[in-house]
Amino acid sequence: MNNQQASPIIEVERASEESKHLAAIFNDMKSKQLEFLDESGKSVIERIATFLTVLFAVTAFSNNFPPAYLKGNVTAKSLVIATLLLYLLALGAGILVVQPRPYEYKESEVDFMRTSLQRLISHKMRWLCWAGILFTLGAITLGAITMGAITLGAITLGAINCARTEVVSASDVV
Repeated sequence: MNNQQASPIIEVERASEESKHLAAIFNDMKSKQLEFLDESGKSVIERIATFLTVLFAVTAFSNNFPPAYLKGNVTAKSLVIATLLLYLLALGAGILVVQPRPYEYKESEVDFMRTSLQRLISHKMRWLCWAGILFTLGAITLGAITMGAITLGAITLGAINCARTEVVSASDVV
């Protein structure tokens, strides 16, 4: 009698072509993650610069400054200030994503390099996330400003048309 128990036979499933392909895609994404985060940070900065241009166009660069929808309108003024602050904070967060920094490492300390790389990626991801959130909030407030300007313009235009109709009606009576 054999006192040894037979060890179970484990069947190893070979990786399919699809799983190899997916693994290659994820390895490629992981190796390019820093480049992707830097490019995303640059993209956020470009978008914020564009929206700041729109904000200045909507508020500052009109025939009369301040525009009619800002005169005596504390809510609109507050929205303009909030939008400006949100965009500037988002711009700062985007800059923190792409800001160059020294990388100290020792080739013999793989764990230290792994930890440093993970901290760097986490730093970039965190600031990119904040840039996106602040940018979105700024876009929402800019939309509110624009809608307020359009609404005020439509109300003003309606009042002008109404006044013209009343003048024409009064002249018809005479």
